[in-house]
Amino acid sequence: MHERPSIPADLQAVVDFHGHLCPGLLIGYRAAKVAAQALDVGASGDEELVLIAENDSCSVDAFQALLSTTFGKGNLFFVDNGKQVFTLGDRISGRAVRVSLRFDALGASEKSPGEKIDLLLERPASELFHVNPVQLSLPSRASVYQTVRCSRCQEGVMVTRAVIEGDRTYCGPCAQDLGLAGR
Repeated sequence: MHERPSIPADLQAVVDFHGHLCPGLLIGYRAAKVAAQALDVGASGDEELVLIAENDSCSVDAFQALLSTTFGKGNLFFVDNGKQVFTLGDRISGRAVRVSLRFDALGASEKSPGEKIDLLLERPASELFHVNPVQLSLPSRASVYQTVRCSRCQEGVMVTRAVIEGDRTYCGPCAQDLGLAGR
């Protein structure tokens, strides 16, 4: 195996955020760059960008690090389809793009992680991803809700996630323990 050339500074920042270089992280890095280029956007200062990630793998960390789409800001949504598919929407322009990893992007499945990394660094994006503009109804901006105290464990819980039974309020886990969940 040949020695890998130095990686771009933005990729190094993604690696620093994630903790290591791996094929999954590179899929996300390349997909985030493709999506940002297609929409002509940079990192989200607040909630201008919205990401719908169809997996919860290493790849999502690249979007968080490069485009600042995060759960904490309320502009990262996870849909568990188990697919390397990412839909990035721009609230300012109203445009969105769906980026999906091509099924044959990495060739034979018996490639080593190092070989996959090399492919992901070297192949043109058009050989790695399908990129399609999509119509997207962007989710509302994140809301901040009141925190209430669980009557059982005494921990705070967002009021929209609390279960209220009579004059008592419960967090989800306590409500479930008491047989109240799902009410």
